[in-house]
Amino acid sequence: MTGTWRSVVVLLGLATLTLASGLVGIAVTSVWPTQVSTQSYAATVRLSAEPDQLSTLHAPTLFGDLDLRFDGVLPAPGVNAVARVQDRITSVLATRDLSVSALKPTPAEIDDAVATTITQVGGKFAGGVLLTCVLVAFATRHWRSRDEPLRPWRRAVAIPALSLLLALTGTAGAAWSTFRPDRLESVGADGLLGYLRSNTAILADVEARSAQAQPYVKNMLALSAALQDKFVPAELATPASVKILLVSDIHGANAYPLMKQIVETEGITAVIDTGDLVNFGRVQEAEAAGLFTGIRSLGVPYLFVRGNHDAASPTDEALVERMTQVPGVVVLEPRRHAYTLATVGGLRIGGFNDPRWFGDTGGGPATQVPAAEAFGEAMRELRAGRATTAQESSTRGATASPSGGTPAPSTSSAVPGSTGATSSGAPPDSSSGAAAASSAAAADAERGLDVLVTHEPAAAEASGDAGIRLHGHMHSTALQGNRIQIGTFTGGGVVSHYIQGADGAELAGQPYAFDVLSFGGDCRLQTLTRYSYRDLLEGRPVYDDVRAINGRAIQSPLPSTGRVCRADAPVTLQDVRATTPDTSATPTP
Repeated sequence: MTGTWRSVVVLLGLATLTLASGLVGIAVTSVWPTQVSTQSYAATVRLSAEPDQLSTLHAPTLFGDLDLRFDGVLPAPGVNAVARVQDRITSVLATRDLSVSALKPTPAEIDDAVATTITQVGGKFAGGVLLTCVLVAFATRHWRSRDEPLRPWRRAVAIPALSLLLALTGTAGAAWSTFRPDRLESVGADGLLGYLRSNTAILADVEARSAQAQPYVKNMLALSAALQDKFVPAELATPASVKILLVSDIHGANAYPLMKQIVETEGITAVIDTGDLVNFGRVQEAEAAGLFTGIRSLGVPYLFVRGNHDAASPTDEALVERMTQVPGVVVLEPRRHAYTLATVGGLRIGGFNDPRWFGDTGGGPATQVPAAEAFGEAMRELRAGRATTAQESSTRGATASPSGGTPAPSTSSAVPGSTGATSSGAPPDSSSGAAAASSAAAADAERGLDVLVTHEPAAAEASGDAGIRLHGHMHSTALQGNRIQIGTFTGGGVVSHYIQGADGAELAGQPYAFDVLSFGGDCRLQTLTRYSYRDLLEGRPVYDDVRAINGRAIQSPLPSTGRVCRADAPVTLQDVRATTPDTSATPTP
C-alpha cells in the first residue's frame, strides 16, 4: 500500500471511529437517561442523533411539542427533555387562584437543572465514547494472524485516542456554541402549546380563562414559558413596535371575519396580501363573496398586489381598479408600470403585479422576469432622481390609520421622498435625534425597500434591493434567505381547497396559513411567526403549528442604526413611474 493510500485509510478510520463513538455516546444517554427536577417538575433528558432534531431542544408534552431550534456553526446533538409533574403538585393544584406565573420554575431552579443535565448527560456521553475507543484499541492490538506478534499499545491506541479527543471536544464545542440564546433560530410548538409564542401574551389569556382552563394545561404552559425565558434572547421578548399580517391566495373565500379577529388580537398595524384574491379574475366574484366589505372592515391599511387569478385577460385591470376604490386599500401597482410606495409605521413597502391572468398557461417563470426588471428600473430611476414621482402627505384610499402594536418611545422621522409627511404625529425628542433618524431612513432608501411584495416566487427571486421579499402563489410556506413564501389564508378557497393525495389517494384539504412580521422600534425584524391549521371546511379544525423564527436570520440588509418605526405613524404614499419603462415587460399572449 502506498503512503498516500495509507494516509487516506487512516483518515477514513479516524473519521469513522469518531462518528461511531459519538453515536455510541448518544445511545448511552438514551438507554441510561438523566433525571433532573425542580420543586414542581421533573424531566427525563436524552441526547438525540435524529437528523430533524440536531441542534434542537425538543420538549414533548401531552398538550403538544415545544421545539427551540438553534443555528450553531456545527450541528450539535439534539436534546430531548420529556417533562412531567411532580407528585407534590397535586395539593398545589387545589389552590383556587393558582396562576401560571406561580407555577413557573424559578431561574435558579432552571440553572440548577441545566447544570445537572450538563454534568450527568456529558458524563454518560463521555463514558460511551471512552468505552468504544478502548474496545477498538483492544481489538486493534489483538487483531493479527496466528504467527504475528501483538501490536504494541502505542500503535494500537493512537487512532482511538485521537478519535476520543475529537469526539469529546467536537461535541462539547458544538453544544457550547449552539445552545446559546444568541444562536436561537426559531421557537416552534404544535397542539395546544402552539398558542404559546415568543412573547408570553398568551399566558395572560390563559389567566383570563382560568375558570375553564385545566390546571395540568397550566402546568405545561408554565414549563414551556420557563424554557423560553431561559433560551429566548431578550430582544425577541420585547413588544413589537410594528406588526404586519401576511396573507395570500384568498381565492374568493370570505375569511375576513377571522382576519379581523387576528388583526384585533395581535395588534396588527397593516395587512399585506400577495394576490389571488379571486379565482376567475372577475370583480363580480369578489362582490358576491363580500370581499371588499370584508377588507374595509379590517380597519387597518391593506396593501395588495395582483395575482395570476386576479385578471381575466392580459389587459384586464378591473379588479385592480375596484380595489383602489376600497377604503383602506393600497394597490402597489395601480396601473401598469406605475407604482405606489407606501410607508407604513416607518417601513418602506413596494411591489408589482403578476403579469399573468386566469387561464394563462404559457411562459412559466420566465414571464415574471420582465415585470421584475420594469419595477427594478423604476426604483433605480427613483434613486437617481429621474423617475416621475408624486408625493402625498396623507393616504389615498387607505383612510384607516394604523392601529395596534406597541409604539416605540423614540424619535419620529421624515418619510424619505415625501413632502411634509412625517412618520409619527409625536413631536421629536430632540433635533439631533430627528436628524439622525431622517438621515438613516434616507440612507436606507438609497439601498432599496424594507419590504418588496409580489405574487410568484420567480418574480421575488428576480427582484433585489429589499430587506425582505414576500410572495405567495404556491399555497405552501417556505423560507429562503430573506424571501418569505406565504401560504394560502383560506386553504385555497372553496373552489381549489381539495387536492389529490399522493399515488391516487383520496382528496385532501390544503392547510390554512398566515404569518406575522414583528418589527422593533429600530425597524429591525424581531420575529417571523408562522401559523398553520387545517380541516376548517370539514367542520373539525385542527391547529397544526406555530413557529417563531428569529428575524436576524431573515432580514438582509439590516436597517441602518437610527431608524425609527412606530405603529401610530400615518401611512404616506409616493407614486413612482419610470421615465423609460421596459416595454418588454408585456404579458405573454
